[in-house]
Amino acid sequence: MYLSVSSYTWLPSSFQSHLATLHDNGIEGVEIFCTPRHLNIGDPEEVQKAGMTLREMGFRGISLHAPITVGDLSDPDEMQREETVFNSQHVLDAATLLGAKLITFHPASIEGEINQASERWTSLEETLHDLGSYAEDRDLRIAIENFPFPFFGCDPLELYNRIDNLDLPNVGMTLDIGHAFCGGHLPHVLSQFGDKIFAVHASDNRGRVDEHLTPGQGYVPWEDIFTGLRQMAYHGPIVIEVRDGRQMNQICTDIVEFAERMGINVGQLSH
Repeated sequence: MYLSVSSYTWLPSSFQSHLATLHDNGIEGVEIFCTPRHLNIGDPEEVQKAGMTLREMGFRGISLHAPITVGDLSDPDEMQREETVFNSQHVLDAATLLGAKLITFHPASIEGEINQASERWTSLEETLHDLGSYAEDRDLRIAIENFPFPFFGCDPLELYNRIDNLDLPNVGMTLDIGHAFCGGHLPHVLSQFGDKIFAVHASDNRGRVDEHLTPGQGYVPWEDIFTGLRQMAYHGPIVIEVRDGRQMNQICTDIVEFAERMGINVGQLSH
């Protein structure tokens, strides 16, 4: 496991505004949370420059969180689903320019009706076959993030099993700890996961709503979580995704201290 931070943490500032702070704190990975004001993935020149900056600074792991405007991956309407696939392919093209190897998508739009679950699972599986093939040609991996309750895709084990059953080598799941904890699924569900967990999003809450607190500020049983992750031999990024309101340097200090308490060695990136 290694420590990464989502740029969601410093929205709405520009994507590059706090990379030096992460670098100076020895944080090895970064996930770009896509919004047009943050990083315009529709501008190839801007994306390419951002990728060059990341590589020059020596970040170990670069990932991308697809914008919510991409569409609804599980839309039962076939024409709408195909439009989402088309938009998602552009996201994958941007990831290639950026140098990101992993792209996380939501399973649905936030308006996705959970009572359409049967039709939605069928549509999502078709979308993952379409995107999986496109991503494989570009040496990319894609992951679907479990949503918070009560939205479609909020049961992390069901989402995991359905993705696992597709048997697509470059398609997996991003486990959002905050979402899963609100739904009462953690930590016991970890024992049923395997190598289809490609990334972990980490934030804290008090068990009712997804507050995006810095780990240690809520009720998530982090020691149990990390024990479970180690038992499933997870080696990917722990992506801190918080909205804190404090100075970024103080947030990074607390994140690094948390990571080290959990047994993650935080290296000093080379200057």
